[in-house]
Amino acid sequence: MQILKKQLSVNSYPFTLTQAIIFTLATTILVVLLTTYAFLYYEGYAFFDEVSEDILRAKRVNIEEVIHDYIDVPAQSNAILVHAIGRQSSTAIPVRSLIGEMVNTTNNVFSNKHYLNLLGFGAVNGDFIQVARGQAESNDYLAVKDAQTDHHLTAYSHLTVNSLVKAVRADYQITQREWYAAVAKDQRPHWTKPFRDYEYENEIGVAFSSPAFNRQGQFVGVVASELHLNELNKSLEKFKPHPESILLIVNEKNELISSSVPSLTRNMLAGGKHSRLNLQTLENTHLPVVVAASRTLKANHHTGLQFFSSGKEEYYVDAFPITDRDDILHWTGIVISPARMITRTIIKYIAITMIMLFVIFVLGLLVVFYGLAKVVKPLRDIVRKADQLATHRWTPPDNKRHFPEIASLETTFMALSHKLAESFDAQRREIEEDKTTGLFSRTGLLRQTSLYQGRNLLALVHISNMNAIINSLSTEYGEKFISDYIFRLYNLLPTNTLIARDTVDKLIVVFPGQTQPKERQRYRELLSSLFIDVNNEASPTASKYVYTGNIGLVTTEIHAENIEQTLREAWIALRHAQKQGNGVATFFSGEMHEAELYNIQLHEHLHDAIQQHEFHLMLQPIVDLQDQSAFQEGECLLRWRSETVGEIPPDRFLPLAEESGLIIPLGRWIIEQACRELSAMILRGAPANFILHINVSAIQLLQQDFAWHLMDAIYRHGLVTGNICLEITERLLMNDAVRISRMIAYLRRHGIAVALDDFGVNLSSLPYLHTLSFDSIKIDRRLICQFADDDKAESMIASLIVLAQGFKVPVVAEGIEDEAIKNQLRDLGCQKAQGYLFGHPAPFADFPFLASALTASDNL
Repeated sequence: MQILKKQLSVNSYPFTLTQAIIFTLATTILVVLLTTYAFLYYEGYAFFDEVSEDILRAKRVNIEEVIHDYIDVPAQSNAILVHAIGRQSSTAIPVRSLIGEMVNTTNNVFSNKHYLNLLGFGAVNGDFIQVARGQAESNDYLAVKDAQTDHHLTAYSHLTVNSLVKAVRADYQITQREWYAAVAKDQRPHWTKPFRDYEYENEIGVAFSSPAFNRQGQFVGVVASELHLNELNKSLEKFKPHPESILLIVNEKNELISSSVPSLTRNMLAGGKHSRLNLQTLENTHLPVVVAASRTLKANHHTGLQFFSSGKEEYYVDAFPITDRDDILHWTGIVISPARMITRTIIKYIAITMIMLFVIFVLGLLVVFYGLAKVVKPLRDIVRKADQLATHRWTPPDNKRHFPEIASLETTFMALSHKLAESFDAQRREIEEDKTTGLFSRTGLLRQTSLYQGRNLLALVHISNMNAIINSLSTEYGEKFISDYIFRLYNLLPTNTLIARDTVDKLIVVFPGQTQPKERQRYRELLSSLFIDVNNEASPTASKYVYTGNIGLVTTEIHAENIEQTLREAWIALRHAQKQGNGVATFFSGEMHEAELYNIQLHEHLHDAIQQHEFHLMLQPIVDLQDQSAFQEGECLLRWRSETVGEIPPDRFLPLAEESGLIIPLGRWIIEQACRELSAMILRGAPANFILHINVSAIQLLQQDFAWHLMDAIYRHGLVTGNICLEITERLLMNDAVRISRMIAYLRRHGIAVALDDFGVNLSSLPYLHTLSFDSIKIDRRLICQFADDDKAESMIASLIVLAQGFKVPVVAEGIEDEAIKNQLRDLGCQKAQGYLFGHPAPFADFPFLASALTASDNL
């Protein structure tokens, strides 16, 4: 390389390119400064005002996060205690049994949430217990009212009943407390109005109450968590967009709840120690700017960022809703910020930014002035000649003078051109040829138009166990494995057959000439014969290797314009073949292409279907074959009615949801909606112990937060874990049996039942049965359909029932449509059944439980 560079010479200037650019830039700096100044003077303030609004909105997001973190704490602390109570069976909860859970919740789980003042539980029999926080951890105390305290509210000096009694109150009745009475009335969560703290007169509190139910779903009391609002006031002060900003929180009546201005909250505490709070509307406060902001929001109906004036000052005001996750709380947050103070702050930052932009701009000018005369032209010539590097046709520059850098670049490229030609040729061979097998690659095949031109049959062959061979036995063994397969192909197919390697485990086969229908059928059978039937141990093979896979074939006149399309169609045919089992070879058809387009269309609509409320749930009864007068179980079935596509069956969109990962949000929606529907149905009179079967996929079950979300949905909708049974298929067990078994065991420990669905289709799951925990087995409807006419199906079903009896779990037969089959199954020992004979799937609201609800209420 160095010898070639010495042999070549280029005329150059006596000064460098860098020196020329620096000299040119010196003459333009003044113009840059004047331009920047003009921009700031004429356009700056309008730009700053617009940025001010953006900054206020960005600050508001931080404020919303702080407030929501604050109001979510009581719901979370209540949920922990409600869950602990839900594990008990008694209707009279011994309140002292909850001390450990309550102390752990306040002092460990929410140790850093100092504004969580107390956690209490009031039982339906009048007993009461609370864990309260003092201003210091040593001041935390316990208060109990039960039979052991003679039904007097007794406050202890610490968190145990063995500590000293510091106060006794005989007249404390929980039924008269706002936090208890409202929840006990309708058994739904409630927020109380803000109140003055009984012990700390300078503290304002608010409480969130939740109903508690025992394991049988009976209402046993109310759990309440109290918050101190002073901590929220401090947070509002801390997160103000500007030191002179004001943050406010008001209730539905526009009364002030919390404020970043201490004087406003002090007015709320006016009066005696135990007097009511003085809640003022914003228009009655003593701050004119707050009054003006309230009137502005009222006049504009609280929509968007508003601009107003108070005195000689201009302000921005923004209002945003504050709700909890159950949509019970309806407060409003208000941000008031001085407009010009924010603008001046932005100007300071922009001044610094402009300095940095100026530096960047100066550096950018270096690139601009590269286009000066005597510089741009040589560079353009080099770009123009760059494609000659691989062809030995790099031409030397003319005899004009050039900068030393340009001259050196020209010399280097001329030297490199001789070397790169060989490198490009080697790279071309690597791209167009498979070095292991010597076959054309996909790219090589596409470039050799003359080889496939005029042929009319192409096949895409997928060797499905290729990757498993490589992962288990090494890449070298895998290459021998596929080389043997290619050798067998060449011996089996005609001489002029063209074979190319598409990917590691896929081959492209282009058959010679213009094939006729009989020839195509014979080629199809030959390709299929190379794949062993995994279900037939006697399948012959002349090789020491065993191959599994599928083939997609396309019949069309192949040429350069449609080769890519032909390969795509072969891939579509291959996908259809894979769904039919090993060794299947399928010819492409227009229906396949339409099916793929339909799947793409479904996938596009699937993403928005939840938000557009296109999904709905149906319920199909599961009956006891010994008593069919009523049913206490049912399966939750998903249906999709798209406004664009129409009614789509689950077997079309559920596989797409699993492939795309959309099964995760869809599955969460199903659980939420199913719990909501079941809760409403129980309120209408359905049995409180009604069991709802919900189908889940492996992807859902293996999510880290699956169990938490499921149980959270159960408790939020007033259900118990015994109300839910998860249905999993045999196929699911093949994904990750160890993790799935652990998850199932965990769910069952918490009272959630598990059923094996579609049992009997794939008996490969039988080895997992002795290690897997489950509560019932559902026999697949395909076996039931064969029951009446197929003795083998009858024997298999009888065996499955005996197997279930050995595991001491009930059997549910799916797809029962005939009375005779129902009777036969019952005689064989089948306990439960599901099918059109007992009821078609219908909306939850269509099941009439009102009469039973009325009867039950009459018996109370």
